Amino acid sequence: MNEVMLCTTNDLAANQLSPEFLNHYQAVISRFFSRDPEIWPVYQSQDIHDLTHHKVSFSGSQQHDFNHQLNHRTDIPHHMSTHTGPFDPLALYVAHGCKDWQDPKAVENVISTPCDPAIQGATLATITNPNLVYKEYAGLATDLEQLVVRQIAELAGYNPEQASGLFTQGGTFCNLYGYLLGLRKTFPDSIVKGLKGKQLCMLNSESGHYSNMTNLTLLGLDMKNQVIRVHINEQNQICLRDLKRRLENCFKNGIHVPTIMLTFGTTDTFAIDDIKQVYLLREEICRKYRITRKPHLHVDAAVGWSLLFFRHYDLNKNPLSINQATLSSLNALKPLMKGIRYADSFTVDFQKWGYVPYTSSLLMIKNKQDLEALKQDASYFTYFEHEVQKKTHLQSTIECSRGANGVFAAYSALQFMGVEGYQTIIAHGLQNANYMRAKLNEHPHCKVVCAENHGPSVVFRLYPDTALQKEDSNHLFLSEQHITVGKHSIDDLIQTTLYHRNHFNDRKGKHLKTNWVESIARTTYDKNDHCLYLPGEKAVFLNPYTTRTDIDKFCNQF
Repeated sequence: MNEVMLCTTNDLAANQLSPEFLNHYQAVISRFFSRDPEIWPVYQSQDIHDLTHHKVSFSGSQQHDFNHQLNHRTDIPHHMSTHTGPFDPLALYVAHGCKDWQDPKAVENVISTPCDPAIQGATLATITNPNLVYKEYAGLATDLEQLVVRQIAELAGYNPEQASGLFTQGGTFCNLYGYLLGLRKTFPDSIVKGLKGKQLCMLNSESGHYSNMTNLTLLGLDMKNQVIRVHINEQNQICLRDLKRRLENCFKNGIHVPTIMLTFGTTDTFAIDDIKQVYLLREEICRKYRITRKPHLHVDAAVGWSLLFFRHYDLNKNPLSINQATLSSLNALKPLMKGIRYADSFTVDFQKWGYVPYTSSLLMIKNKQDLEALKQDASYFTYFEHEVQKKTHLQSTIECSRGANGVFAAYSALQFMGVEGYQTIIAHGLQNANYMRAKLNEHPHCKVVCAENHGPSVVFRLYPDTALQKEDSNHLFLSEQHITVGKHSIDDLIQTTLYHRNHFNDRKGKHLKTNWVESIARTTYDKNDHCLYLPGEKAVFLNPYTTRTDIDKFCNQF
C-alpha cells in the first residue's frame, strides 16, 4: 500500500482532475442534481421545470405590474381564484426573481443549491405537516428525527445510544442551545430564578459567527463584563494560549464559565478550532481549580460538519481518485475532524454543505442527559398528555412548533447520496478551492490568505503596482499583519484596500460571484489587546455546478 503523497496545494500539476474522479462526479450530478422529471416527480410540473431551467421571461408590462403589487398591494382577494395553474403568477414571478444558487458562478458564501432527493423528501413533510414538538402531532416523524441523530452521532464519533439531538430553526438556534446548555448545567436553579447575582462569563472566538454574540444579547448578558472574545491566531483559529489565560483568570476570580463556543469552519476563512486541545485544556484547568461544573463545549460546525464524511476515508487507497493536492488537504484536516467527538454539543446545518433546503439545522448533543437541564416545569404543558410528553423533547425545547421538513429532507439526502456521494461532491468543492488558490498564486498582484485552512473558502488580497515596486505580495501582506500605528503604514493599508475594493466592484458578478469581506486576517495585537482587521475577497466552493472553466475565466481577469 502506498503512503499518501504529501504535496503543496499550490502545485497545479497536483491539482489536476483524474478521469476516475470525474466519472464519480458526473454520476452524482446526473443522479442527484439533474432536476430530471423522469427520476424526481416534483419536476414534472411545467412551472417547476421552467423555474429550474430558467426559461421564463417576463414582458416589461408584466414586470411593472408584478413589482407594483409587491411594493403597494394591500388587499386580499374577495372572491375565490379562477386561475387554473398550481401556482399564483405573482408567486412564480418572485420565485424567478430569487437568488439563483444553481448558477455555476454563485460562490459568494456558505450557501448552495439543494440536491434533488432532499427537495423530494421535504415535499413529504410539507404534505403530511408533522409538528416534532409533540409525538401525537408528529407520529413517526419524531422517530425519523432520532434516526438521523443516530446517523450523525455515528459519523461524528459519538456513541449513538448515548447521544441526542433535535432539529431546529437554523444554526443560530443551535448555537443558542449551546449557550443555554452551559447556563443550565452551571446554574441549575437559573431556569426558575434567572441569572441575577450570578458571576459568569461566556467565552467565544473573535472569528466566530455573529450569532455567537447576538445570542448573548438575547440572553440578556452584560456584553461588556460577561462576555470575552478570545484572541485568534494567524489562521483565525482560537488562540489556545489566550484561552488558557482567560479561563484561568475567570476561575481565579470566582467567575463561572458556562460555555466555551468554538467553531468548526468559520464563515469566511474556514478556520477550524482544535477542539481536542481545548477539551484537554478545559480538563486541566478545571482540575487545577477544582471546578466541578465544567464549561460546556459547544462547536458551531454549521459549515464544516460535512468534512466528517471523510473521517474514515482511506487516503492511501483513495477510492474516489481525489487529486494529490486535495489528499494533502484532507490529510491535514483529519486530526481536526476527529476532534469533534470531544465537543459536548455541536451545530449541523444540512442547508449549507449538506445540500438540503432551508431550514434544516440539527443540534447534536453528546450526552442525552444534558437535555434534562433544559426541562421546564411540567405544569406549563397542561394540554399535552403527561405520558406522551416524555416521547419527545417538548419540555426542553425553545420552540412550541418544530416543522419536520428539515428532517425528511436531510434523511432523504443521506439515504440517496450516501457517504460516497457526499464525499464526491464535497471533494469537488475542495478540489475547486485548491485549484483556484494555485491559479491565484501565479498572479504577482494577489496574496492568498489562510491557505493552511484547506477548506472550500478561498480568501485573498490584491495589491497595486505601486506597492509591488517595493516588495512582493507575500512581504506586503506580512508587513500589513505587523503594521504599526504610524500614519504612513496605515495609509498604505487603506490605499491597498481601496485598490482591491475598486477592482472588485469593476468585475463584480463576472465569471464568479465572489464576496467582499471586512475581515480575512488581522494585525498583531498591541499592548492593549487590540488589532486591526484586514479586508479582502472570498469565494466559497460549495456549488456542485461550478467548473474549472468558471475559475479560469475569473482568474484570467487579474
